[in-house]
Amino acid sequence: MSLADAAPEPGNGPARRLSDVLMRHPRLLLALLLAPPLAWLGIAYLGSLAALLAQSFFSVHANHREDAYGGDAAGRGRFLLETLAAVREVWPEHLPLTARFGVIEYDGRDEQTLAESIALTRQMREGGLDLLNVSVGFSTPDAKIPWGSAFLAPIAERVKREAGIAVASSWGIDDPHAAERVVADGQMDLVMVGRALLANPHWPYHAARELDVARPSWVLPAPYAHWLERYQVQRAA
Repeated sequence: MSLADAAPEPGNGPARRLSDVLMRHPRLLLALLLAPPLAWLGIAYLGSLAALLAQSFFSVHANHREDAYGGDAAGRGRFLLETLAAVREVWPEHLPLTARFGVIEYDGRDEQTLAESIALTRQMREGGLDLLNVSVGFSTPDAKIPWGSAFLAPIAERVKREAGIAVASSWGIDDPHAAERVVADGQMDLVMVGRALLANPHWPYHAARELDVARPSWVLPAPYAHWLERYQVQRAA
């Protein structure tokens, strides 16, 4: 049973929407979605910290509900839109609001899933979403994912073009030149780096050197950049 199937149905009392049943109050929702590192960055990752729940509702593989939160794309997307509205209610207008969302499954019905995802993304943009972090649904073990360098770049570019929203992605982008290329070509507006940073905490500095950035130390916060640059000068002397 998926998280979407296990979630309770709305009752007839004060909580009339499923998002109300699960979250009760927008401020509680905000507390659940925000981790301290994200708070100071000014970004709320709707669907990232809660990605499993959000994707579980939208996926035809996971959502077998027969109420208003299941069935067609409108029903399966209802929870995501309600959650976005709850976050938007308390999230400051001057700070960016982003979501991570699996727009494709690679399950043989890719065009239909992608078209439905783009339609939902348009609604999320109209509801106040600023950027979509494009991902894979990972809702079925039968998926045939074409793993490779920046393999989601063409998908992200299509979402950006057809939904009219800024996009990012992270899968298969650990090479600095690949990251530079997808942004320079306009396929993405932002590259998210995850596992590459786990493998090498100094990845931004490494990337800057690989891309021949002048004074690469200064991609780091100023106090680190200042002392790293002085250390390199002393070593070279």
